[in-house]
Amino acid sequence: FQALRIDVNNEFEVLYDFLEKLPEVLAPNGRVAILTFHSGEDRLVKKSFKALKKQGVYSDVARDVIRPGKAECNRNPRAKSTKMRWAIKK
Repeated sequence: FQALRIDVNNEFEVLYDFLEKLPEVLAPNGRVAILTFHSGEDRLVKKSFKALKKQGVYSDVARDVIRPGKAECNRNPRAKSTKMRWAIKK
């Protein structure tokens, strides 16, 4: 069902467009944090942040993914698959 929803909603295309336009709307030293819920989304965010850091758009990006703690997952079982990545614009 997830693959069908992703395809019907063009989720990867929307995320790709968002990541492409994001540097234009961030102020200098602006910060962004993105939560992803499956590996496909996380891969796009990770590659985009790394590429834009290499191009000099971002001054710093998350080296490692941030995951919810055990307590959070106990309170909210759907949080288990969540990953967070962040970036700071130059």
